[in-house]
Amino acid sequence: MATPKWRQLADTLAERIRTGDLAEGEALPQIRELTAAGAGSTTTVQAAFRALETEGLVRIVRGRGTYVRRQRSRVVRESQARYQWEKDRALLPEEQRRATGVTEQETGLETPQLAFHATYDVVKAPTEIARVFGVAPDTRMLRRRYRTSSREETAPIGVITSWLPYEQASRNPALLDSGREPWPGGTTHQLSTIGIEIDRIDDRIGARPPTAEEARLLDLDPGTAVLILRKSSYSTDGSLAEYSEAVLPGDRHELLYRIPLERWSRP
Repeated sequence: MATPKWRQLADTLAERIRTGDLAEGEALPQIRELTAAGAGSTTTVQAAFRALETEGLVRIVRGRGTYVRRQRSRVVRESQARYQWEKDRALLPEEQRRATGVTEQETGLETPQLAFHATYDVVKAPTEIARVFGVAPDTRMLRRRYRTSSREETAPIGVITSWLPYEQASRNPALLDSGREPWPGGTTHQLSTIGIEIDRIDDRIGARPPTAEEARLLDLDPGTAVLILRKSSYSTDGSLAEYSEAVLPGDRHELLYRIPLERWSRP
């Protein structure tokens, strides 16, 4: 089957963007220019522009034009290696823990290139969180909200909400202070300060359309889904020590799993 004309135009423009012929922030030719040049009808050009927007290559600004979108920092998340690295790092001296973090590892950015934002509050456990922890709905929880972004971008890489039982966290008052973020060694080290060793982490990953607020905060183009990563961290006694939900833009996150398999024994 022949490639539709709108797709041919979209591919041509995409190649110009990837080679730098159309630079970041530069306006694409106007619709009337492309139609006059024989690229197709107005409908064809509009369809090509919409496809490029869906693919994250351009941004359509109503009344102004279509512009090459700045390519956002990418994140490759390899959960098995990530969590073991965090656990091993929790045993290091503070100076070494402070030198770099998992976000730096996954984005390739250095700490000064990143902006960290954290807010804490103490709330009664919502129904779903009470169910996850197996506690009464009025149990006090420490709710922690995190946003991390490149200093060259306004939108965060992702948005994370973490939950800790308040009675557990309050055993170390430092864990109640958001001003200590980013904490050298992250949550794994934080929990170690109250005698908790993480033994197992379960990740559950799903996808859905973003809410209007998520689309605004994460600066998502139309049609971009978000990944929802629900992380449960269990201590060596089998109890749930921390639970978090991360909302990750689908256009900039890649989840990488390396799963070694046992070899067949051969005679």
